[in-house]
Amino acid sequence: MNRKPRILLIPNVAWWIIGEMGRQIVARFGDKYDFYFVPEGLLERRPDLLDTLVASVDVIHCLNESSIDLFRGYDIERLPPISTWIHHITTLSPMHRLAIEKSTALNVCTEGWKQYMEQCLDVRMPITVVPHGVDAKVFHRVKLKPGTFGIPAGKFVVGFIGNKGSDSDQGRKGTDVFFDVILRTNSQVKNLHVVLGGPGWDTEMRGLAAQGISANATGYVHKSELPALYSALDAYLLTSRVEGGPCTVFEAMACETAVVSTRVGAVPDLITDGVNGYSVEVDDAGALVAALVALSESAEMRRTLGSKARETVVKLPWGKALTPLEAVYDSLVQLGKGPALNGLPWMDDPRSLMRVSSAADALSNVMKRVRQGKLNVAQGLKLLPEMLQRKSVGDVVKGFAMLRGWTYKASASSSSREYRTLPGR
Repeated sequence: MNRKPRILLIPNVAWWIIGEMGRQIVARFGDKYDFYFVPEGLLERRPDLLDTLVASVDVIHCLNESSIDLFRGYDIERLPPISTWIHHITTLSPMHRLAIEKSTALNVCTEGWKQYMEQCLDVRMPITVVPHGVDAKVFHRVKLKPGTFGIPAGKFVVGFIGNKGSDSDQGRKGTDVFFDVILRTNSQVKNLHVVLGGPGWDTEMRGLAAQGISANATGYVHKSELPALYSALDAYLLTSRVEGGPCTVFEAMACETAVVSTRVGAVPDLITDGVNGYSVEVDDAGALVAALVALSESAEMRRTLGSKARETVVKLPWGKALTPLEAVYDSLVQLGKGPALNGLPWMDDPRSLMRVSSAADALSNVMKRVRQGKLNVAQGLKLLPEMLQRKSVGDVVKGFAMLRGWTYKASASSSSREYRTLPGR
């Protein structure tokens, strides 16, 4: 092969954690492979673009199982090898089943998830553990002024970061346990204050106020503000029942915040109880309360655990965590038949494609939310700059043109009739 292997990299969204993982993959392996980073929603809008990429790449990597639905109508024999990243399973969904059916290989975040796939689901294909990492240069302890985030002085501050909708998947975030733990802790810790970082917690805030619990919700938190928010907490409380990472535990630990968590996802591999945090069995509210009470009684303990927590996660940068993907990509490139098309001129600049497709995804997401009434225009305009992540005006203009199909034209040779068994979606 006289060129770099080509990999179509599909995040479900460009601007949040899965998109960040995609960018870290490009940063780690971009010298060896050409990555065509195109978010799921954009490919749904531009099936012509998807057809061209399918015909021109050596490997497809879906960074979330939802992206596999893009290939539902394709003849599996005409597709390049696909690797799909399954982060967690609450209940086996149609998308999980389709990912197992259409993929050549799977990625999971922990050895526990690999064992689950092999033993409980009887999956018989290569499954590679690719753990989460953290950018410790971004996530670190921040010195704060009193009153930051509306937190009153002299309080023992316990927080959770996530929007209300994150618990909609059959209660996997365990927020019912979270509020039970807070209520029980409040009876023992008189200076308790609770921070809910993220939107949608209005009902819960009224409930906490009715019970006389000091609390506030931040609303939407910009990514640039997350290190400061973690640093404002004395303890980060995670009560999840099912997780892949979660990234918030990595981030809190990097910010030297003591973590109290259920043993989900990577937590058993990260936390040594009483050394760099506390972990308990799922739904064990009593043990969670006991850990919080112990932390409330000793600022020195919180500092020690926080320091050790950072020492743990700084050894897990994304570049190191993603290393197992190289063997996955190499094996799939060797397994593939080679692309049907040589590629179009715009494929010569994958980095530009990543910037423009990310801008297009941001524009599309904001416009969709405004149309659906989830955001008003002012809110959309406020959110857009963060979703764009400092893209240039030129990239934003090109992103809009890409959405409209005016640029990044598809090849006439990559018609849906050649690559799909069903009519175009």
